[in-house]
Amino acid sequence: MREALIVWGGWSGHEPQECAHIIKGILQEEGFKVYLENTTEAFADPSIHDLSLIVPIMTMSKIEKEEAKNLAAAVENGVGIAGYHGGAGDAFRECVEYQFIIGGQWVAHPGNIIDYTVNVTRPD
Repeated sequence: MREALIVWGGWSGHEPQECAHIIKGILQEEGFKVYLENTTEAFADPSIHDLSLIVPIMTMSKIEKEEAKNLAAAVENGVGIAGYHGGAGDAFRECVEYQFIIGGQWVAHPGNIIDYTVNVTRPD
């Protein structure tokens, strides 16, 4: 069975706990056994190397050097990593190693914060 780890926390404006539970449900529907953690200490656990997928939902958080090192090693050895909005791209701003894992870093909203319209064409 495929196993996934969702690590949530950080800025509450992105509703990390609620989002983690949404993603957990989606992954379970796809046949994953899902673990939820709300601390970056989970990234230091050697067992993450046995997972299929890691989903960080940690906007504007901090990560310890050893946690980032173990996470990087897991991804380098084939564990998937899934970005989730600012929970991935705006996490661990001070950790360059993490930015390389994700492939970038959030910098700012283009045009600052602007009003826009979303047209839902397929509500299902």
